[in-house]
Amino acid sequence: MPTPVGPSPQPQRAGYRKSGFAYTPLGLDPAEVRLLTLEPSEDDTAPIVCRVDIFEFDPDLYGHFDALSYAWGTKDDEQFITVNENTQFKIRKNLWLALHRIRHKTEPKKFWIDAICIDQGNPVEKSEQVGKIGDIYKYCGRCFIWLGDFPKPADVTATTPSSPASALELLNLFAALSQPTTHLSDLPCFTPLTKGKRADIKDSYKPHFESFAALLDLEWWKRTWTIQELALPSEITLLFADQELPYLTLQNAVDGLTRHSTAKCCKTHRLALRGLGFDTIVTIEERISSMVTTRQQKLEAKTPITFTQLRRKFCGSQVSWKRDSFYGFLGIVTNKNFLRPDYTLSLRQALTEAVFACVKGESDGVELLMGERLFRPQDGYRRLHVPSWVADASFCTFPPKWALMERRRLAVYASFVDEGGEERARKVFVKYLKMTKNGILLTKSRRVGVIGRVGEVLVDQGRWLDVPRVLSSWMELAGVKREGWGEDPGTNDERTDAFWRTMINDSTEIDGDRLSYGRPTTASEGEEQSDYSRLRSLWDLVNPAPKSPGPKSPAPATEGTTPQPQTEVGVDPFNIQPIIDEWVPTWVPGWISDFASDFIRAMALASNQDAVHDLVVSHDSKMIYHLLACLWERRLFVTGNDDKIGLAPRDAQKGDEVHVIPGCPAPFILRRLDGPNVNTNWQLGDWESDALPQYMVVGNGFYHGFMGGDGGLGKGVAEEKIALH
Repeated sequence: MPTPVGPSPQPQRAGYRKSGFAYTPLGLDPAEVRLLTLEPSEDDTAPIVCRVDIFEFDPDLYGHFDALSYAWGTKDDEQFITVNENTQFKIRKNLWLALHRIRHKTEPKKFWIDAICIDQGNPVEKSEQVGKIGDIYKYCGRCFIWLGDFPKPADVTATTPSSPASALELLNLFAALSQPTTHLSDLPCFTPLTKGKRADIKDSYKPHFESFAALLDLEWWKRTWTIQELALPSEITLLFADQELPYLTLQNAVDGLTRHSTAKCCKTHRLALRGLGFDTIVTIEERISSMVTTRQQKLEAKTPITFTQLRRKFCGSQVSWKRDSFYGFLGIVTNKNFLRPDYTLSLRQALTEAVFACVKGESDGVELLMGERLFRPQDGYRRLHVPSWVADASFCTFPPKWALMERRRLAVYASFVDEGGEERARKVFVKYLKMTKNGILLTKSRRVGVIGRVGEVLVDQGRWLDVPRVLSSWMELAGVKREGWGEDPGTNDERTDAFWRTMINDSTEIDGDRLSYGRPTTASEGEEQSDYSRLRSLWDLVNPAPKSPGPKSPAPATEGTTPQPQTEVGVDPFNIQPIIDEWVPTWVPGWISDFASDFIRAMALASNQDAVHDLVVSHDSKMIYHLLACLWERRLFVTGNDDKIGLAPRDAQKGDEVHVIPGCPAPFILRRLDGPNVNTNWQLGDWESDALPQYMVVGNGFYHGFMGGDGGLGKGVAEEKIALH
């Protein structure tokens, strides 16, 4: 058994100090680590007693210590433990609970625990030790994962107190989906899916889902550092409250839900779920699925793991230090040689250098420049601690559901790259890429449009009843008439064809074992609707076309004539039109009639919000959620130079430019820093960039006919070198 080397950390004085004790420096050659020996106790309530010693970190030590994974939590209600006989060391409550949970009754056990075994106040040591954390978890005998304790009944709003055992019971139900012959409809927790209705949780299982939601809400699932702590150890034990969660059960539940939620057999049922049933599966997809698949990918070692992959998978995860958005993955990535942790750098320098190194050094690095710029101060991007060319997903923590939305949009964009063309596109992209000493990115681009008009922002969450009005305003902005939508797409004019393709990003989700996209269908295949007819049918439902010209109520029949039946394009599922006909006289002026009709329709829909929402989702849940991924927080824009249409991020403005950067799958919306929207002198005394057109990145968009990142897009438009701030 390895024995300590060198002096152990010595107390600075008797009693207790906030810092606990004086850390003796760790040796670098040979490399050393500290380990905590946790003394046993058969009394679960006994104080925690331990000692900390220094060991050489070499093969003789491998397998002779365990590691603890936990979420640090807040500084509230800190506790003291006894270290090295008489020194009191202050730790946070969640670590204190974890130590009680993993303490053996009769034997002392050695653990590596980051909060104690690293001198957190020494940035040089911290930088050195962070680079070793991957090996520490890889070579530990077992990793104990403390997910956390359940909230007390007084802290939750559930109808019944959360039960750890009920949460585990529900997870076992989901694990049954790992069998190909078991489907969502076979699980006893869900109501059957019937045409025109949503699926729900059975009343008897609502306490199980509330308890499972409490399990998913534990901080451990939300942290970035915990990802490698699950992925790397050969043996893991997951603990929460008074329960142990078998990892195989978790893996089977994730594998089964992933397979059945994306395959044709269960996709409709999964998307038709409402409330807690829907949110539970979304949370599993967003937080847990990526952790499990990353562990499998690491253990199988068949495909490389990149920083870019991990930042995209885990942009919803939290870090206390934003530079750990990259440093927290050092132990998992296949090639980490181009990035070393350095806590002495400024935050801006650490992040920009990390992103640029990944963009240049990883085959999928271009994705770190793509995506949203929504979760940073909206102040013209002048006071950020990172440049605008660094996408939010590189350093921000996305709110729930946004991480899935981001991944779906990037998957749509990637679907436009020809199969096998990724490496060719990457070579084109990085050829002219350079970062200046001031953190400005230099690249080549083609300006393919200038935004002349922008529509309203489409916001679904909490305001979905406003969606039909926004879509109508977009049609008007694009110059597309609702009545012009033909049953057959071949009857549409070029403008209408471009509009409907823009609405769904000229893509459709493909049923299969993983999320993927292809081009939409326009002709019926067998008994299934084409994507075009499905979109048109849904559009009729949420935004019915007006009746054909004529009086609102049939004129009285005169002798010798036969009343002509009115034809109606679209549908009126809630029979609102008769109310409008009754309350709005035919003789009022058109603009008053339109206003009154819209008001009555809005009031009628608002009084039936749940029913309207259920009707729309049950009509075509797959198309609804694809539209959501394409349109949420987007604006329709029309270019001023050639009247083309596209979708831009929420912050796009008139005068912003649409650029194709060769090698990037989707066009960028850029704002000229010496243009009409920004009156600032951007001369920085940098001879490499000052002479170039200066831009900031607003984000990516969809621009019909310019997707795929091919260097030939925008042919005839000269490439120019630009500077991105």
